[in-house]
Amino acid sequence: GSKIRADILSPALGHPTGFPVYRNKWAGASAKGDGMGTLHRRYGGCNKQVRAKPYKAQGPEYTALEYFHTYMSNGLEINGPGARK
Repeated sequence: GSKIRADILSPALGHPTGFPVYRNKWAGASAKGDGMGTLHRRYGGCNKQVRAKPYKAQGPEYTALEYFHTYMSNGLEINGPGARK
């Protein structure tokens, strides 16, 4: 589908250009309260949202996915760090 709960999913093209990113949700969960996160942290959150077991951050699975997303986003303007919902 194109939705998770009530949220419309965005295309994956361009996602790596906005990381690291600040999220209010992460600020509340962080011991430092900084709310900054990496692409691998976001991948883990996506896995949890669909009830899949997240892989280890910086592991080969997320590194390969990050490489793919970055390759597909070549040529796009880097606009990070950003702020997300």
